[in-house]
Amino acid sequence: MRFALAALLAAAASAQTASGPAPNPPAAVDEALRARITEFYQLHVTGEYRKAEKLVAEDSQDIYYSVSKPKYLSFEVKSIAYLENFTKAKVSVLCEQYVSGLGSMAKPVKIPSTSTWKVVDGKWYFYVDPDYIAQGPMGRSANAGTKADPNARTPSPDNIPTTPDFALGKVKWEKDTLAVKPNGTFHLTIMNGSPGTASLVLKQILPGIELSIDKANLNPGEKAVVTFKTGDNPHSGIIAFQVDPLGEIIPIEVKRALPEAAK
Repeated sequence: MRFALAALLAAAASAQTASGPAPNPPAAVDEALRARITEFYQLHVTGEYRKAEKLVAEDSQDIYYSVSKPKYLSFEVKSIAYLENFTKAKVSVLCEQYVSGLGSMAKPVKIPSTSTWKVVDGKWYFYVDPDYIAQGPMGRSANAGTKADPNARTPSPDNIPTTPDFALGKVKWEKDTLAVKPNGTFHLTIMNGSPGTASLVLKQILPGIELSIDKANLNPGEKAVVTFKTGDNPHSGIIAFQVDPLGEIIPIEVKRALPEAAK
């Protein structure tokens, strides 16, 4: 299973939940974690990925080695949620990077990202939650260490999917096209109708349009709101997200609305 690292950073924490409001962390703990986060993401700005490996927990290094690494332009730590008596943390970071446009390099886009961290031998390390890996695109696997559901439907020749696209098409835009005007703001939602976690990674943007998303990691049934901001000359074409871990591309066709006088 090959994930883009951006997808892992966006979805690695999906299985962790906090039981309630956590007290403020000790200053030394918070300072140490922020220093490690800054070092890790800065190494993805400078492209020094081998140096970043020393900040990855040993049980997650095989995954880190096998994925493609994003090149960030900048990053900003937005929030930290501490778990398990300040020994684990879920970190939200806003990462700026270029994404490919239609035959050209578009403006940098800031994409929200989530990563998980834990204390090992007194130091903070980035890691990938094994529950996220076990869950997979169609929900948690039956052999992932949980008891079998006695009411679960038993596979049979009548209900086993026979085509490879049975898992596709479950994460969708609310509509197929978006009409935009210059210097405007527009909103669309993406719905996760699949039984597993879906991570959204921006793959294609258009000149004259800036994009932001309020949630890049969607649990089953959740929605993300995508905000489009247009400049003086927004281009028509395709904007697309990749849905990980399946790798499916979900496009939205953007059309520039005609001026009122031309209608």
